[in-house]
Amino acid sequence: MVGRDDQRERLVEHLTTGYSGEPKVIPIVGMGGIGKTTLANEVYSDTCIRSHFDVCAWATISQQHNVKEILLSLLRSTKVDKVFSESEAELANMLQKSLKGKRYLIVLDDIWKTEAWDAVRQCFPRENKGSGILLTTPNTEVARYAGTKNSLPMRFMDQDESLNLFRSVAFSSEELPSELETIGKQIVDECHGLPLTIVMVAGLLKSKRAIEDWESVSKDVKSFVTNDPDERCSRVLGLSYDHLTSDLKACLLHFGIF
Repeated sequence: MVGRDDQRERLVEHLTTGYSGEPKVIPIVGMGGIGKTTLANEVYSDTCIRSHFDVCAWATISQQHNVKEILLSLLRSTKVDKVFSESEAELANMLQKSLKGKRYLIVLDDIWKTEAWDAVRQCFPRENKGSGILLTTPNTEVARYAGTKNSLPMRFMDQDESLNLFRSVAFSSEELPSELETIGKQIVDECHGLPLTIVMVAGLLKSKRAIEDWESVSKDVKSFVTNDPDERCSRVLGLSYDHLTSDLKACLLHFGIF
């Protein structure tokens, strides 16, 4: 992870200090590709977090949420076995019992709708002092609806952070070769500080060392002139398909059909 240490440390400190009567709900808010899930995972895996909480559980929600799958994911994270055929109500009851009396951390990743929050919030015991719930969401309305002033808006990377991330992917953190330095910086600038875009473009260039290849990718990225960051990100993701060999394109399309 590049350039997010201050946010990670702030989240870890916030979750492990200053107990209140109810679990702390902290939404991490930002557009797709800005690093919400990466940051949440860094916090979730932190040794201080692991030693502080009795139970840590993670569920990925997504746009079309499935309540039963969310409950199953959380139960599996809490090491509860044999939870396959129960109804939603039974699963919710099992989850509440598995968390009762324990200091827990729940991560609900990629939550798009307030209905998804409503569907699971009652499963989390409210009297557990020191517990926490992390949400990642692209939707500021969901963050507000969760009823908390603790939301963390994700910022775009600055130029130095962007270059460090690009270098870490394309060159395993080594310095850019002098002949590629100028074109490399131009490519990074065209990514507008969005981590997913930087990683995707750097991944494309990882196996390319000819300046002509870099200029070709730079031209492609520059052509994505749009004021919509989501659209720009989608176009860059499309680049990763365009640069596949023909046999790999066919393989990917067959998987898509399957």
